[in-house]
Amino acid sequence: MDKAKVTIATKMEDPGSAEFTDMKRTMRKNTLGRPVDTICGRVKGRSASGGETGERPFLYLVKEDEAYVVDGKAGSAASTAYRNICN
Repeated sequence: MDKAKVTIATKMEDPGSAEFTDMKRTMRKNTLGRPVDTICGRVKGRSASGGETGERPFLYLVKEDEAYVVDGKAGSAASTAYRNICN
C-alpha cells in the first residue's frame, strides 16, 4: 500500500498534498483471464496553484508498479481501466 501511495502521489500536481481513501487491494482478472494484483481507491490533493483537486479514483497495478489517476475524461485509459478493474 505504501508503494502505491508514493507512485500515485507522483502523478499529482502537489505530491505532498495527496490524501487517500477507500484503498482496497484485490486480485482481478484482466481481459485475457490472467490474474492482476491491483489496488483501487480515491485520492485528493492540491493543484500547483494551491486549490483542491477534489477526489479522483485511482488504480495501481502492483506487479507493474504503474498508477492511473482518473482525471475526469470519460474515454481516457485511466477511466476505462478503473471502470473495468475496480468496479
